[in-house]
Order: sequence, then structure tokens, then C-alpha cells
Amino acid sequence: MTTTADDLRQATDAVAFLGSVFAENKALADAEVLAGQRPIAAARRLLDTRSARMAATIARRSRLEPGHSGLAAQQGFLSPQALIQKVTGSTKNDAFKLVAVGSMMADAAAAEKLV
Repeated sequence: MTTTADDLRQATDAVAFLGSVFAENKALADAEVLAGQRPIAAARRLLDTRSARMAATIARRSRLEPGHSGLAAQQGFLSPQALIQKVTGSTKNDAFKLVAVGSMMADAAAAEKLV
């Protein structure tokens, strides 16, 4: 059984191999270009999933209930989205999406445990 970490390691190894083998994409055959895109897309999906889950964790730890002891407030931000935007260098809209998707994923995982 592979884990997410194993999958990510394999995908990033494949992407690193592409970078070290092919100096210029224009020299690649069509089949090589398509084959090269697959591990890049796989790595991106895995990273996007992990990023969303991490954003949900940041949001959960930044809830208003703890007041100034929440993660975002401790870092000087008014919202978890603002903190995520700063940390990731993303747009405000992307930070909101990361939190929303990550929160939905966490809710779905919690619901699966109940069944």
C-alpha cells in the first residue's frame, strides 16, 4: 500500500528526472512531451490536495473562539485567509478557495469515519 508521501515522492522524482534529462522541450517527440506532462500533473494534484488540507488546518487553528491565541492572530493577521495569502504568495481568492476546499475535504473525511 502506498501513502500520499510515497506517491508525492515518486511524482517529484519523475519531474526531477524530466528536468535533468531534457534540457529543451522543443527537442522532445510528441509522445515524450505527453509522457512528461503526466508526472507533472500528478505532482501538482498531490501538492494541491496537501495545500488545501494544510489551509484547512490553519483556518481551524485560527478560529475566533480562542481570540488572540488563534494562529492567524498570533502571526498578526485578521483572518486565516490573509495569513495563507501571505505565506503562499497567492491571491485572496485562491486563499479563500484553499480554505474552502480543505474544509470540505476534512468534513468529508470526518463523515466517512462516522459511517
